[in-house]
Amino acid sequence: MSDNESKWMNLEPTIGKMDSFFGDRSIVVSSKTLEGIKKNPLTKDLYMTDIGFYPAARRHFRKRTNGIDEHILIYCIDGNGIIQINEQSYLIEPNCYFVIPAHTPHKYWASEVDPWSIYWIHFGGSKSQYFEQFFNHIIKIKLMTSARIDDRINLFNEILTTLELGLTQENIEFANLSFSFLLATFFYNETYIGTKGYINKSPVDKAIFLMQNSLKRNLTVHDIAAHVNLSESHLSKVFKNKTGSSPFDFYIGLKMQEAIRLLTNQSMKIKEVAYTLGYEDPFYFSRLFKKHIGTSPMNFLCTSKDKPTKEFKRRLRNL
Repeated sequence: MSDNESKWMNLEPTIGKMDSFFGDRSIVVSSKTLEGIKKNPLTKDLYMTDIGFYPAARRHFRKRTNGIDEHILIYCIDGNGIIQINEQSYLIEPNCYFVIPAHTPHKYWASEVDPWSIYWIHFGGSKSQYFEQFFNHIIKIKLMTSARIDDRINLFNEILTTLELGLTQENIEFANLSFSFLLATFFYNETYIGTKGYINKSPVDKAIFLMQNSLKRNLTVHDIAAHVNLSESHLSKVFKNKTGSSPFDFYIGLKMQEAIRLLTNQSMKIKEVAYTLGYEDPFYFSRLFKKHIGTSPMNFLCTSKDKPTKEFKRRLRNL
């Protein structure tokens, strides 16, 4: 970083914030409406109080000596700006977001040379505290064809449009339920990308992709590690850190999910499901199923139907 950049990052603007920006959009919920949101069981645990979009926001400047009651998410899509907390300055560039925690003194401002374009949200609720790991630091969203950035921006705009149509109860509920998904696109970005079929290049995601396409085989940890060019011990470590599970347990879990799908379609016997998933011994398959699902395949079938049909009962007798 050059001396000029360092100076700019720590130089608080001497001019005030402009009241509006050409093409800006914003919704601020009134205190009366907010009371209703906090009482509504659908919205009270995670809700927005303000949302907006400021394009090329020259002279955008905020200084709050005591912070505010809600967290502030700032998502930069163009230009750059500075967020300052506890005398530490963070340079916010395109495809970066930053969450300022509630009740935290802060300042932020747009670059005079290349002012940022930002989407922003103030949000709160009891569930918001569970996302603290994403607060107080810059998070960069990688710019690639699979990043789904346009999808996220479209969702932002849909929420804004919904609220601009009027703060009816239905609109407020729709917007806040959509907001939960919007947060997920930030905080669970890799999963958000993966839902469209894009495969991350990390060893863990490559390993999971291999598992998902090998449910009819019996992969070993050695097979998986070799596929991603890692040692078994290294794979196990990084896999556990990301998923909370060992590679083997995760793989078996995927197999058991597939077993549930096959069992509930009412066209396969337990032993046929076992063979389909690569288990020659149906009793071994049943033990694995009970370990991971919490009940045997037979009990699962019996309890998965409230009122079994005669055909279903006949099939159970022939399992």
